[in-house]
Amino acid sequence: MDRNPWPAVVAVGVLLAVAFGTILYGFSIYVTDSAAGADFSSSVLSFAYTGSVVVSGLVAAPLGRWMDRHGTRSVAAVGGLVTCAGLVAFSVAGSSLPLVAAWWLLIGPGTAMVYYEPAFVVINQTIETSVRPRALGVVTVIGGFAGAIFLPLVEAMNSSLGWRPTVRVLGLIIGGLGLGAAALTPRRGARSAASGLQARLAFRDVLADRRFVLITVGLILTFVAFNGLLAHRVDRFTEAGFAIQTVALLAGAASLISLPGRYLGPMFGGRSHGASVLAWFVLVLVIATALTIPSGPDWFMPTHFVVYGLAFGAILPLRALAMDQWYGTDHYGRRMGIQQTATLVVGGTGALLAGVLRDTTGNWTVPMTVLTLAAASGLVLIVAANRVGRY
Repeated sequence: MDRNPWPAVVAVGVLLAVAFGTILYGFSIYVTDSAAGADFSSSVLSFAYTGSVVVSGLVAAPLGRWMDRHGTRSVAAVGGLVTCAGLVAFSVAGSSLPLVAAWWLLIGPGTAMVYYEPAFVVINQTIETSVRPRALGVVTVIGGFAGAIFLPLVEAMNSSLGWRPTVRVLGLIIGGLGLGAAALTPRRGARSAASGLQARLAFRDVLADRRFVLITVGLILTFVAFNGLLAHRVDRFTEAGFAIQTVALLAGAASLISLPGRYLGPMFGGRSHGASVLAWFVLVLVIATALTIPSGPDWFMPTHFVVYGLAFGAILPLRALAMDQWYGTDHYGRRMGIQQTATLVVGGTGALLAGVLRDTTGNWTVPMTVLTLAAASGLVLIVAANRVGRY
């Protein structure tokens, strides 16, 4: 091993937290009338952002395969610089076409390289097996601070500097953090990134693995519920009569409540079976989703945010841990990339599904019921995956 890998683990955690805060959470500020919403329509901005998520998902599979063969050292640097270029291009865009191009052609591919997936591969390739659960917990805890820090930070910067300088400054920070993370990443790590990859893993062979297919479809359904909740739960509870300020406050608190689960989830998974512990946390998500179906009693609303907070932070690292325990370094990046593509592209339809059902039925009962059934179905498939042999 060229050097201690722990600084790289922390560095990629900070990189993904700043990227998440700038792009995912920052977008909710950029879209307002006090920022880019004053220059572009909500439809154009939403189209640009949604496209970047889809592109990020499509890039995930080939990126995972590339990391298996070449390692992760250059990914953070390239991702940071591409994301920086995209944010700078967004900040100077004067019309819709260059704005959409910045998000689709630069920010989308860039985020595929600076979000969680490459961080998980860094851990898989550089950290010894016995301490990977702790590393996964550390990375996701760092990422968990993104919303709490960047929502007020981006708003403060936007108010004092304007949205265009704010986006440029944050983009330059991401570029610098990407270069720093690359410099700290071991050149080869605990195991050669290419070891054991002499044989090519064909896509049909991935699909022949029943366990992989079951957990992937289960995660897709789980993320349908996940994305539907994130997009619409504030509207759902305000429609039920709760003050939007109260709902927003509790939504923010849920991010902080998630911090213990982000660390303890993979630690428990490391002591037993990651997929089994993942199933328990998905069960908690099912309960949280079910609490949004009725309009009352009043205590359902705060209980939802507490229960949701306990669950959602642990699901990402436990998914990575389950895959690590099942496959080790055997084409880990390729498997994770294929899974990420599916969960982002298909699971991302949850928000659209819930919105269409709301407009069709005139209330939130049916869409929240459908989201609950999706999460419950995902749970069944994840449990089944844990009971099935590899082939």
